[in-house]
Amino acid sequence: LERGNRYKAIVGSERRCTYGACEHPSVSSQFYRISGDSVAGGQDWSSLAGSVLCQACYMRFQRGGTLERGNRYKAIVGSERRCTYGACEHPSVSSQFYRISGDSVAGGQDWSSLAGSVLCQACYMRFQRGGTLERGNRY
Repeated sequence: LERGNRYKAIVGSERRCTYGACEHPSVSSQFYRISGDSVAGGQDWSSLAGSVLCQACYMRFQRGGTLERGNRYKAIVGSERRCTYGACEHPSVSSQFYRISGDSVAGGQDWSSLAGSVLCQACYMRFQRGGTLERGNRY
């Protein structure tokens, strides 16, 4: 059986996101050729007809109707990749860093006191679970 063009696999040099501001245009587990008549996510895809999108860009458009990343989720790079919590045990060692916005309600916590801070994964998860950055006494 032969696939229709709509679902034809994207191979070789075509495996590159055509969105100009894509952060990793050639790194993705899947690429999508946009036909323009799609209604995925209830979005109007016609402006992207003929484009090839990586998984991240495709999902961003499907969820929000735009390819632009909001400032809230702007990647933290270089010297900013350091936890600003003064008592952090490993402030520059983390797989993920989070810029805290004052309006966050993650974990049901009030993050307003940390607005503008950058937290490592460990400190972020500690605050999200318990509402405090202080380490508890385990023993």
